[in-house]
Amino acid sequence: MKNAAALIFPETEPSLDSKAKLLIFFDVLSYYLPTEADGANNRDSNLFTDICTGYTPVPLGAELSRFNRLLREMERSRPEEFYRLFATARAPVAAGQFRDQDETSTGSLYSALQKDAELKISIQHKERLWQARLILKLAEILDRREAEVRQGLARITALEQKLFASLQGLGEEETADLTELSGLDSVLYPKAEDILPSGSFPGTSAELIPLRLKAWAELYLADSTKNLLPLILATATPASGAIILDGYENIWRRDPEILFSLSLPAAKLVGIDGTWGQYLEARASFREAAQENMAYFARFLQQRAASTGSVSDTRAEISMLSQNVSAWEEKVRLHFPGIETGLTKLDFYSFSGISFGELFQRLFHLEGPDAVNRLIHPTALLAILT
Repeated sequence: MKNAAALIFPETEPSLDSKAKLLIFFDVLSYYLPTEADGANNRDSNLFTDICTGYTPVPLGAELSRFNRLLREMERSRPEEFYRLFATARAPVAAGQFRDQDETSTGSLYSALQKDAELKISIQHKERLWQARLILKLAEILDRREAEVRQGLARITALEQKLFASLQGLGEEETADLTELSGLDSVLYPKAEDILPSGSFPGTSAELIPLRLKAWAELYLADSTKNLLPLILATATPASGAIILDGYENIWRRDPEILFSLSLPAAKLVGIDGTWGQYLEARASFREAAQENMAYFARFLQQRAASTGSVSDTRAEISMLSQNVSAWEEKVRLHFPGIETGLTKLDFYSFSGISFGELFQRLFHLEGPDAVNRLIHPTALLAILT
C-alpha cells in the first residue's frame, strides 16, 4: 500500500535537501511550477524521477513568451524599479473588453452589462494569476542568491580553518589558499543591492513568505487538477506553516489538531559528492523496515482527510497511533545511526471540516470555486518539517 503523497508549498523550486528529507516519509511528492517552461530548468528533476515531480497548475500558453520577457527585465533591474515592473505586470487585454457604444436597446444593454461584469471578473482573476507567477519567480531568484551567499561564506569558513591550522608556517598550498581567498571578495561579498533588493521591495526571501504564500494559494485555487491533489500540503519552511496555523486559529477561533510528530534525519542527506546512491539505498532500506507503520499512517491520514468534522479517537485508536509512532522512532535511530546533527521533526496537523481551498479563501480574501476539493478532502492536512 502506498504511503500518503504530498504537495510541497510555497516553494516552486524546493531544495534538494528538503525533498530528500520529506521523501523519507512520503512515497511521492509534487510541487507547482509557475510556468510550463520551468520544468526543463530544474536541476534535480533527473534525480527524483517518478518520486518528486513539478507541474504547472495554470499554464500560460500563448502568453509565456511575454511573461519571460518581463521576468528577464526584472532580473536585470535595480531594486527601485521593482514597483514599476509589478505595476505594469498585467495580463494582455482580452478581446471584447471594450463594448460597442451603439448597444442601446434594453435587451442588448442588459446582456452587455452582464457580459461586461463576467469579463471584468475574468480579467481580474487573470491579472491576479499573472502577478502570483511573478511573485513566485521573484522568490525563486532571491532563494538562489541567498544560497549562493551561504555557499560563499561556507567556503570562507573552510579556508579560515585551514589557515588557522597552519599558523606555524605557510607552505605553498596555504599561500595559494590566501591568494584564492583574496580573489573571492567580489564573488562572496557582492554589493547588497545585487544580492537582496532593499528599500522599495522586501529585503530577503524570508520577508517575502506571506506574499509568496498568498501567490501560491492563488495557483492552488486555480489548479485544474483538484480532484487529483494529494491529501497533504507539506512545507520545509516553518514560517509558512505558522502563517496557516495562526490564520486558522484567528479565523475559526480554535486550535488546529496536532495529529502526530515523526523524527527524520536532520543531517544533509544528499550532497554533490556522489552520495545520491547512498541516500536511495538508505531510504529503501528504512522504508522496507517501516512499511507496516507507513501503511498505518496512510490509513490514518486518509480517514482524517475524509472526515467532515471533529473526530474523537477511541482509547484503542490512540494506543495504536502511539505504538506506530514509537516503532517509527526506534527504526529511525537504528537505520540512521551516527547522525551528527541529530534529528528533525515532521509535524502533522488537521483542520477539522475545513478544506485548504476554504482556508486560503478566508485567510487571504481570495475568490475561487472549491466544491470539488471540499467533496474529496473536506479536512485539510498539513505537514511541517521543523
